[in-house]
Amino acid sequence: MEIEDLVSIGIIKKAIGNNGSVSIIPETDFPEHFKELSEIFIVFPDNSVRSELIESSKVTKNNISIKFKNINARAEALGLKNARLMITENELHSLKDDEVYHFQLEGFHVISEDNKVIGKIESIFSTNAHDILVVKNGNKEILIPFCDQFIKKILKHNKIIVINPIEGLLDAN
Repeated sequence: MEIEDLVSIGIIKKAIGNNGSVSIIPETDFPEHFKELSEIFIVFPDNSVRSELIESSKVTKNNISIKFKNINARAEALGLKNARLMITENELHSLKDDEVYHFQLEGFHVISEDNKVIGKIESIFSTNAHDILVVKNGNKEILIPFCDQFIKKILKHNKIIVINPIEGLLDAN
């Protein structure tokens, strides 16, 4: 399995107890993924990938933990720290027509409500407040907050995002 074919849904934060369980930082709006899966891909910081069977998982409001079938000691679980938990795209939850997963936004064209071409989404990163779209137009890079104040429409099938830029947003570098 190639990493490019996988979607990250969490990062292993730490080992829990002595039986090989780990605590997860979720990277998904659907934490129930962790309860539904029987197997998951673990991608290590060196980009090596391995598949692990999930023995059990626990999802609460503030915590997600997983016990893998073949990891039975704290030392083994510690070796998983900072690894990404990934699934294939077809394992993702279905979304409504006007919804997209953030990773799917890369390559979308961004236009203003008056049809002015702003650029193309190169990447997305998260802040404490909200996600930020990195939009490239030639050598210019524009950062657009991914929130209702700016994003007016997502035309998923046309790969277009319509924004309402506030004054000065498009002038910044």
